Amino acid sequence: MSYTEELTKIKADVSVFYKTVDDLQLPLQVFFPDSFDQAKSYPTVIAIHGGAWNSLKETPVDWDGGWMGNNVKYYQQKGYVGIVFSYRDFAICPDGVGGILEDCRDAMEYIANTFSFVDANNILLMGDSAGGHLALCLAMNLPNHTPCALHPKKIAVYNPVTDCVSGLWSYCAKEPNLYSPVHHPKKIVADILLMHGLSDSVVSIEESRIFTQKMKEAGNQITMMEIPGAEHAFILFGYTNSEEGVLEALRLTDKHFDL
Repeated sequence: MSYTEELTKIKADVSVFYKTVDDLQLPLQVFFPDSFDQAKSYPTVIAIHGGAWNSLKETPVDWDGGWMGNNVKYYQQKGYVGIVFSYRDFAICPDGVGGILEDCRDAMEYIANTFSFVDANNILLMGDSAGGHLALCLAMNLPNHTPCALHPKKIAVYNPVTDCVSGLWSYCAKEPNLYSPVHHPKKIVADILLMHGLSDSVVSIEESRIFTQKMKEAGNQITMMEIPGAEHAFILFGYTNSEEGVLEALRLTDKHFDL
């Protein structure tokens, strides 16, 4: 059995719906490390999946954690609490990605108010592609300085969408500029790691380079790693990358944050 298959077999310790919108229930799962003690607090990894903001249009049955379920299980195996959730499809959200960000903020508030074992001062927030975009918007309080209940000190984003105005992504909202991290650089209290594949044909690596430079100029602690040969969504198990390639990207993440 491969490592990916072993991860896939792991079931969530907590499986709930964190929010209901017009009869659509949005799922959230938590994975506990070995010897978990409810009375203790644990470093936590929260992952936001991508998929061009395409997600749920009806309540899922037996949701399996989605595209980034195995990523948080990887960290659960290393002694972390792992949390993953999903959100409404942009097509059924008010103002597209604006409604999705509302879901993400509600999920973060649910985590903050419900799980006392989450160490709020030791959270890694990670996101892939559109999920990386959502993670950055949460960390940067976009749009319009909208606050988030949790303030992760470690942010890892993989081939994130940072410019919603130009190129492929302007469909995401009526005013895409409001949701474009590259157009709103600001100083945030977090260590940001951005990884982008040099063979990515979906999200332009040049946009990540521009975003990184603007965030550095704003005074941020941000590191960009360019991954040779990596295609889009290289951080996902069972997608464009080999198992070893995914693990190597996760090991680079671990080394950067000393996880």
